[in-house]
Formats: sequence, C-alpha cells, structure tokens
Amino acid sequence: MTSTAQPTAASAEAEPAPETISEVEQIVSTWMTRDITTMKNVVSVMMRKGGAGKSTLTLLLTDALVRMGLNVLVIDMDPQGNAGTGLGRKVLMRAVEARIGKTTLEEPDVLTVIEVIQSGEDGVADEAVLVIDTPGWQYPMDLPFHRGGPLSAGKIGKVGLIPSYSALEDLPATWKPTDFERLAHTLLLPAERGGIAPSHRWDVVLIDTAIARALGVQSAKAAFYALFVTNAEKFGVDAIPETMRLVEDVRDHYYHDGIDVMGLVWNAYSPNQITARALTMDAAQAHTAKQKHWDAPIWPFEIPKATVVSDSHDMAAPVSAFLGTSDKRKPAAKVCQVAEAIALRLLDTIGHPLAGELREAWVQAWPENERTNVMTKGVA
Repeated sequence: MTSTAQPTAASAEAEPAPETISEVEQIVSTWMTRDITTMKNVVSVMMRKGGAGKSTLTLLLTDALVRMGLNVLVIDMDPQGNAGTGLGRKVLMRAVEARIGKTTLEEPDVLTVIEVIQSGEDGVADEAVLVIDTPGWQYPMDLPFHRGGPLSAGKIGKVGLIPSYSALEDLPATWKPTDFERLAHTLLLPAERGGIAPSHRWDVVLIDTAIARALGVQSAKAAFYALFVTNAEKFGVDAIPETMRLVEDVRDHYYHDGIDVMGLVWNAYSPNQITARALTMDAAQAHTAKQKHWDAPIWPFEIPKATVVSDSHDMAAPVSAFLGTSDKRKPAAKVCQVAEAIALRLLDTIGHPLAGELREAWVQAWPENERTNVMTKGVA
C-alpha cells in the first residue's frame, strides 16, 4: 500500500508566492532612469473636425518615437477607435449572458478607456494598457533606421494602448463637472502613495482626441500640451480657432491653466494645390498678426498627401514598414522624415532628456541621397 504524505505545519504556513509583475509594470521610461519625477509628457492630439488627421499623426509619431527607442502610450479617446485599429488591436465585442432572463448582451473583449474613466481611481490606467505585439508592428531589428529598423542598434521602444470603441460616444451624457477630472486622475496620479504614476512609465503619452466637445475637455484636462493637426482645406482651417476656443475654455472654466498648445501641423498637404498654399499662408498671417484664437505656432512640417499613409492604415502597420519595399520607399521616406521631425520637435518641447542626442543620431541615420528638405527644417 502506498502511503499518502500528510501536510506538515511548516508547509501549511509556507510563505505566499511573490506577486507577479505585469508587463506594463516592467516598462521603464527615460524619466525614470534619470530620476526625473516632474515631467510634462502627455500630449493631446486635437482638432475639432473629423478626418483632420488626428489618428494619422498619432500613429506616425508613435512609429517615429519607438524606432528612436522610446516608450509610447497611446490613449484612444475617439469612439471610432481608429488609433487602436491602426495598431492592429481593434476592440472586439463578445456575447455574454444577462444576469437574469435569456437575453444575450455584448461587452468588449478587453478593458478600454471607458472602464478607466468610469473608475476614475488614481493610477488605474495601468490596468487597461495593452502592450502592442501585433504582427504589423514588429520591427526588423537587423535593418538600419532608413530601412525601417531602430535608430540605435537593437533598441525599439514599447507601444502601449488604452483602446476605445463606439460606446464612448454616449458616456459624457452622465458626466458632472467633477467627472472631467477622471482620466487625469487615472493617468497622472499613482495608485498608492509613493508609487509610480502610469504616465511616468512612458516617455511620451499621446491622446488621440475626438471632435466631441466633452471628450475633448476630458482629454485636455489630462494633458500638458495640445498638438493641433488639420487639412489645408477650408473646413480644416476653420476648425483651428474652434479648437483653440476649446483649449481656452479648459483653461478658464475647467481650471486647467497648465495646458499649452505646442504647435499646428498640416496633414495630407499637397504643395501643388493653389488653394492649399493660399489657406496655409492665410493661417500663417493670422498667427503672425496675433488674431484672436490663432495662437497655435505653425510648425514647418507638412505631412504629405501620399497613398502609403492609407496603405499603412489598411495593413495595421507603421509607414516605416514600407521603407524596405522598393516601390513604396520614396513616399514612405518622405512621410517618415516629416513624422520624425515632428517627433523631435515634440521631444524638445516637453524637455525630454534625450532630445538633443536623438536629433544628432537621426541626422546621421539618413544617407545624404535620401534626405528630403524636411531634414533641414528638422535640425533648425
């Protein structure tokens, strides 16, 4: 007969297993390695117009920054969820049984920004972050930077995503004035005293902001900077002062005077279009003349109108993925260099400690025969 071992007092009182550290908790930003505890690294990408290029710019910046070796968190505050889709992680709905009766309900397959805002608890944003490892966003570590590889050999940053889906559109209907603080509390404050705030783990946090006013206020309240992007067409230009009014409203009536507009970027720009040139000149004159609501500095970087951008969206891959293909290489290089120049200007603005070092490496990484005129603007 085989005897069965009996538990001893020692085994019964064994120490509990150590807590596991999540993938998000293992992410370390440059701010952390440099012991910098005060930073302004949250940027809301804004424009009160649909199709202005907010998701496009968010994805282009993410691509540029992670290839520079930095960790980037994308918070999708648009009910369309385009940023998440572009990163290859669209929110899927799954059927669940109702608690009573035979009705079938639907719920998202992952935690989203909706649950984050509904919670509103300090530091809870960490729990909803998905670390992106989708096939389209896997980078070739053995290729040079100008072919889609990392700026520094073997160093690619992490991409995090807090996704969104259509139900976000109805969420503001229940918000009280104090509820506009919720995203800020979940992102900028640690869950425990002396802990790490979710925003501190990332070199840059980009909020892809919806056109809806209430969602724009929630996003701006969580950010230190706004970065405007729009098309060089009439409705796109008309939306610039409207977006500035929203930012000013956040400062004056939502008690967040700490948000600044870092700049304005033109999207899908075609220099051969006379109307586009005229509209951008009119905008520049309005800014120079200090007309009301035209405070946003106009950055000298235009995202070119190129099919490679929409191709990247269709494939849920970064534009840099096309740097290794001969037929798409030239337009991809032009788009990537613009995105990289914008990313470096952003890093300068937020005071990132590696901004200067990365700029020098970037200039050296592109062969002279493949540099566009944006390289000159980018080092100015």
